[in-house]
Formats: sequence, C-alpha cells, structure tokens
Amino acid sequence: MISTSYGYNEADLTAFYEQRQCNEYMKLGLAGVSVIYSSGDYGVAGNGGECCVLPGCAGGEQSVNGTTFNPSFPGTCPYVTSVGATQVKHDYSVTATKPEAACETVIYSGGGFSNVFPMPAYQADAVGFYFKHHTPDKYNSTIYNDSQNARGFPDVSANGANYVIAVDGTLSLVYGTSASAPVFGSIVTMINNERLAAGKGPVGFLNPTLYANPAALNDITLGDNQGCGTQGFRAVLGWDPLTGLGTPNYPKLLEAFMALP
Repeated sequence: MISTSYGYNEADLTAFYEQRQCNEYMKLGLAGVSVIYSSGDYGVAGNGGECCVLPGCAGGEQSVNGTTFNPSFPGTCPYVTSVGATQVKHDYSVTATKPEAACETVIYSGGGFSNVFPMPAYQADAVGFYFKHHTPDKYNSTIYNDSQNARGFPDVSANGANYVIAVDGTLSLVYGTSASAPVFGSIVTMINNERLAAGKGPVGFLNPTLYANPAALNDITLGDNQGCGTQGFRAVLGWDPLTGLGTPNYPKLLEAFMALP
C-alpha cells in the first residue's frame, strides 16, 4: 500500500504525461499495491487556492483570482483512491459517535471533476445518482466539467482536522487531506493483514470494491468545499465531490474485502 500526500493541479501538467503516469498506477494496482492520494486542501481550487482562468483550464493559466474549478492530479487518475477530509462538527462534543461533516476548519476537502480523465465504469452509478439528484444548478460548464462523463473525486474520506503532533516537545494541531489519506491507508493495511493471515493476497486496486459496497462507509451529508469565489460542492446523500462515498466503517469494509478471493 502506498499513501501519498503531495500532488499537482491537472493544469500544471500535460494530459499526455498524466495519462502515462496514471497507467503506471494501474500496473501497481494489478500487482496488488493500493495507491492512495490526498485530494487537496483548497476545496474546488487548486494548490495555493489558485483557480483556472479559462473554462476547462484551457491554456493552463491559473490565478488566485480565477473563477473556474481546478482539479488535482494524481487524485483524478481513475486507478488511485483519492481521499478527502472530514471533521467532527463544531457544535458537538468530540466523541466517536457524533456526526461528521466535510472539513471546513483550516482546510476544505479537495474535490470535483477531472478535465482529463473520463468517468470510470466503477463509479458510473454513484456519480450518475449525484447528477440526477444533486447537481448544483448554479454552476455550469464555465465553472467545472459538468459533462457528467468525467472522473469524479475523491473516492472516500477520513478525518482531516485536529490531529495532535509533538515537535521538540511542543504540542500543536495539524489539518489536511495529508492526514486523512494515511488514516485511510492504515485501514487498508489492517485489511491486508487479515487477508494475508487467511492465506489471501493484498487487496490491490480498491475502487471497484469500494463503489460496489457503499454501505461499508459512513455517508457524509454536511458541509461544503468552497473555493474560486463559490461555496463549491455540498455534501449530500450518496457519493459527492468532497467526501466521496464517506468515511470507513472498518468491520464492514473488512467483511467486503475478505469476501474477495
């Protein structure tokens, strides 16, 4: 399992390079390696809060004053598992049983739709349901790729707020999908350990099984991922482009993956 917390904007690179690199992630998945990437910390904007100047990021020009959503890479590659960020709602005591929402503290969960990669078959039903029932009618093709044929991200999410770290004896809090991605990765490692103990191989490419078992994740229906002068997308029933399918329910995910050969 590989969990990675850096990334680019799709507009930073050529489509040829991104497609070539994405195919390498496909090879890793087929070899039994799960590839996990953080979805970004600027909502629908790109790194540093930059947005595209032209629809579809044509020309690659980006600016903090841009108005078009700026999807990330490699999170938009259909052969990686992209992880967004959630948080415990502010108006609840911090316990494991309280509702989660899309992260809106310090960072906003990255998410949206690719300008390079088409929608993979494994997420067609989930993303199709989103567009049928929750399409934000206040946005159009000048704001994001609303073709309904593009790869949507993230795939899943995990807590991305208020992690306590110690540096030189001083405690501080950190935030981001750079925290939520390795948390999800640790769940995958636990599942792999159980499969190996049962004489099975590692799970490899995760997404087809994740989308086939949405009930194995906790659906998130609160929060948004603002950016580019907008409120971004909103967390809704089912998959959405800021929390994906939701956060992991380990016992249910373990059951789903242990059922595989």
